[in-house]
Amino acid sequence: MIRHYFKVAYRNMFKHKTLSFIHIIGLAVAIATATLLYLTATFELSYNKQLKDYSKIGLLYFQTQPQNGLQNSATAPTPLAPLLKTQIPEIAYISRYYNDGIHLRHGEKQLQSNNKYVDADFLPIFSLPTVQGDNHALEDLDNIVIDEDIAKNLFSSNDVIGKQVEVLAGGQWQTKTISAVLEKLPSNSSLNFNTLLRFEQKPNYKQYKEEWGHQDHNLFVKMKSDPINDIAFTQATRSFIKQYYKDSERILKRDGALANKAGDYLSLHILPIADYHLNNKGLGDAASPTFPWILLLISGLILFVACSNFINLSLASSLVRNREIGTRKTLGGTISSLTTQLWIEALLLCFIALFLGLGIAFILLPEYNANMNYRLNIGQLFVPQNLLIFTLSFIILTLFAGGYPAWRIARTNVIANLKGTANIRTGRLRNSLTVIQFTIAMVLIVATIVIASQLHYITNRSLGFDKTDVISIPIGSGIGQERALQQMRIELASLPWVKGITASDINLGLGRDGSTANSRFGFEYEGKQIYSNFMRIDYDYAKTLGIKVLKGRDFDRTFSSDTAAILINRRMAEQLGNPETIIGKTLDLDGNPQVIGIIDDFNFQTLHSEVQPLTLSINPNQSSVEYLFVRVESNNPSETIQAIENTWKKINPKANVAPSYLDENTNNMYKAEQRFSRIIIGGASTAILIACLGLFALSLLMINRRVKEIGIRKTLGSSVSGIVLLLSKDFMTLLFISFLLASPLSWWMMNGWLDDFAYHIDISWWMITLAGMAIMTIALSTVAVQAIQAARANPVDSLKDD
Repeated sequence: MIRHYFKVAYRNMFKHKTLSFIHIIGLAVAIATATLLYLTATFELSYNKQLKDYSKIGLLYFQTQPQNGLQNSATAPTPLAPLLKTQIPEIAYISRYYNDGIHLRHGEKQLQSNNKYVDADFLPIFSLPTVQGDNHALEDLDNIVIDEDIAKNLFSSNDVIGKQVEVLAGGQWQTKTISAVLEKLPSNSSLNFNTLLRFEQKPNYKQYKEEWGHQDHNLFVKMKSDPINDIAFTQATRSFIKQYYKDSERILKRDGALANKAGDYLSLHILPIADYHLNNKGLGDAASPTFPWILLLISGLILFVACSNFINLSLASSLVRNREIGTRKTLGGTISSLTTQLWIEALLLCFIALFLGLGIAFILLPEYNANMNYRLNIGQLFVPQNLLIFTLSFIILTLFAGGYPAWRIARTNVIANLKGTANIRTGRLRNSLTVIQFTIAMVLIVATIVIASQLHYITNRSLGFDKTDVISIPIGSGIGQERALQQMRIELASLPWVKGITASDINLGLGRDGSTANSRFGFEYEGKQIYSNFMRIDYDYAKTLGIKVLKGRDFDRTFSSDTAAILINRRMAEQLGNPETIIGKTLDLDGNPQVIGIIDDFNFQTLHSEVQPLTLSINPNQSSVEYLFVRVESNNPSETIQAIENTWKKINPKANVAPSYLDENTNNMYKAEQRFSRIIIGGASTAILIACLGLFALSLLMINRRVKEIGIRKTLGSSVSGIVLLLSKDFMTLLFISFLLASPLSWWMMNGWLDDFAYHIDISWWMITLAGMAIMTIALSTVAVQAIQAARANPVDSLKDD
């Protein structure tokens, strides 16, 4: 019997080729899109969950609430970790985590490494898979842990336990013993390093060993309890904070900070490692926690649109099978057997659409990975959990898309079937599905317009410095930073198209080295606590980058005392009090520097946050410059940057990170938004395509029901345009309702997204209107094709039965 059902389903599929094609293509496109979005969402949600006992691992952070709002900070002072381990029994392991690149050398081979300085507890915390070695590999201070890439590049082998390697750190080559080789970290890991050294080997470790005011690293812990309980941890560390941070709490209280529910002005918290990648606290990777859920929502909406179309198209196609269904009923077919037959036909179409959709997803996946910077593979669907979810989703989809219309069609009146006049009353459902479909499509179009406008605004907004024609060069290891700067000045001095050279310890934007940094300090000034970001720069920084000096003067080589002076930005001047009187004053910092000038505010961080107070110094004892900036004037950017790179390689032959333009760097800071934009555009395009297929089905259903009416109207003199307008009127009403629903919904949603930016556009009426006009134009064009064809048909053909 089942075989008979499938044979009939197969014949009917080829008998109604056009309708079957639309069924399959609409559902296949939806499945392909939903598959890609589902794989992306599950990948984002899987970060750090491959770690053993990940539910016990967390990042420590401090929470305060000064007058400018709630603040979370994960930077810690050097003496904190050892004390916490001895005084908080709930902590099983604790490790400091400090980022600093190093240079490795073995024989003639030399390379740069992304290094982290950590404690001996780091490996027991994370239990990272090893090629050689174990979790005790860092118990010796002179040991080094490397990953398998470093081992292969330096030694051409993974069998390197006990071998020596030279490390350039703090300006000196030191010999270290390899004690473990780690497997390459997976792409869904927030940890990012090639080598591990003991924290005590950090260049300035002794200087800050007992310094509580200098905070420059993170702390990871592994708790004894499972899972992590942040409330219990905060309560357990409360007396510790009272003892060692009483001065900080006193200053916070004095300066008007708010206490938390427990009455504390400073509290210690723990962020689970599973939330390190996705959180709204500004900690860790700090990606939006709603991002994967938005992807799942979009995939669900696209599948919903496809199912709606499947239902409408199934109901529309039933009108051409009235006599077939009536004959089956006359010959003894029951409602259950007819429902089964029609559902199996739908199931066959769904299976074909499933395999076609997965095939499309498989073909598109390499290009998708390249554009979105992912490493997804279709095999992830066959992980037991994903396979179960995918299978259940497909079963629900087939029951919804195929089962419901089959049940409605099978219950039609047998006499009406035989006459060919059976009518399935689905007006409310059909219209509701259509309105929802186009509401979804319109919301996605508005989202596309808003995101594109915001990205354009970010790209073209003045950042307070001139990023055009400025090349950023990471200095890296292999050469002294100050020497590199001076040699570049000498080499480029004779080139007329080089207009300025300067340097800084912090890059602007995200360069090709992938490194970002931020330095912040606090001090007392006239009875209040002041916090400022810090940047070590060199001469001509403001001039080279086009930053305005508002008051006072810039650093000048003719003033030898300028190494003990500072520049501050306007926001910092406002924090200190009266900008008109701050010039010439000294601040209670190392060396008591004097303020010699105020520069205009410029965005040295992303536009997600407002410009923060900033202090700039040229004192080489504060820190070393890490990036060179070269302003050029050329009509050929690619040749210019190649010439700069050639000059740089002549000075530092071991340089392995290419220079980049600041335009590129600043755009790199918004890769997540750019990726989100591409996903939304793809989702909107898919939703529109599928919705228009549904509209085609709807117009076909309506026109088939009104064939005789159209014939009579033509006989009585109606024009083609009049009939087209008559047939389109109902759809225009549905589209207008969609517009009314989508307008406030899209405005609310996108305003929430824009709130993540301190600097953003305002949603304008034209954005929503443009989306509505685009949808109506596309939709009515789809209807018009069917309406014109029906209006131009010979009325004799439609009236001959009467």
